[in-house]
Amino acid sequence: MKYTQVLSNTKLQKTDRVLFLIHLAIGDYTYMQNMFRAFHQKYPHIKIDLFILENRCTEDASKWPALENYVIYDWLETCGFYNKIYRRNYAPKFLKESIAEAHQQKYPIVITLGTLQDEQTEILGRKIAGEQGLLVGLKINLKWYRFKHHLIKRPSWRVLDLAFYSKPLKPGDHISAVYNSWAEQLAGVTLSPQDRLPFVDIPEQWLKAAQKHLQNLKIVESSPTIFINYIAKDPKRSWKVEQALKLVEIIRQNERFQKTTFLINTLPELISSLDKNIKEHSLSNTYSYSATENFYQLPAMLKLSDLIISVETSVIHLANAVKTPVIALMRQRTPHWVPLDKSISTVIWVPKKKDNIDSISPELVAKNVFKALTI
Repeated sequence: MKYTQVLSNTKLQKTDRVLFLIHLAIGDYTYMQNMFRAFHQKYPHIKIDLFILENRCTEDASKWPALENYVIYDWLETCGFYNKIYRRNYAPKFLKESIAEAHQQKYPIVITLGTLQDEQTEILGRKIAGEQGLLVGLKINLKWYRFKHHLIKRPSWRVLDLAFYSKPLKPGDHISAVYNSWAEQLAGVTLSPQDRLPFVDIPEQWLKAAQKHLQNLKIVESSPTIFINYIAKDPKRSWKVEQALKLVEIIRQNERFQKTTFLINTLPELISSLDKNIKEHSLSNTYSYSATENFYQLPAMLKLSDLIISVETSVIHLANAVKTPVIALMRQRTPHWVPLDKSISTVIWVPKKKDNIDSISPELVAKNVFKALTI
């Protein structure tokens, strides 16, 4: 089913600026980015501004530095699609200032991509658009028994001038189909299968930094690198660190992988603990890794790896973006979030729908590694 464009081509040809209100997560953005690229390519005369909806907005000043330096901003500010990004929305007082600043800009079109069911994103959009601006908003599907969500969203939707919808996902559909439905309704563009694939253009400085990092680690320069990410924000989507270490032990028992370099990705605050674990397990040529300076550190290292093994998090989608083969460990309840490029992706599912990622054994993952990498 192809969706009808709700914003007329005539209206957009006469428009010089559009403001999008969006929530940000790296995994979502790897596919959402294609919608913005399509919009930018069809209407290059329109300046696209982004207003970041920060659901972690807080009065707690101790949390502001981390929120201010959220790594995805490195990506947004260098991809070339956006004119201005309102990113200081992590504290109520700064959010109020951003709303006032955006309102003064008198945007002719404001588009809300409010995907959270408990936020009145549309009312915020109307504050910015004023009475003169055209307010276009996403109407999400609400479960009939979620009465609180109906009480929140339905009054908020009344302030919209135009509405658009997300494609309902059927079995076998991928999350990228949702962003394609947005592209059709907002830009009048249907994304081809190739246009839906994630991409990231890595600045040369970060590729060189990653190359130098690997050169300093490797015993043999030509030896392969396996990147393992065992951790996600949600414990249900995480492996145990012991499972990652066990995986390295199993792989290293195979003679073909004796000279392989292993990078185990973790959180910055867990590096010292992981280093201790690696040492206790006597795992040679195995190192902890964490991107602490810039967003592009991670995709650069993924690009230079020969194989990526990751739990269900943004890493599996960035692996597709940099064209490195990936083995993704996934729960059965999120089939629409598989890596999109099947030609370089292997998915290992948990045994049962209720199972968490740690129900996948290192032995099973190792078998797939031996199939995926020919050394």
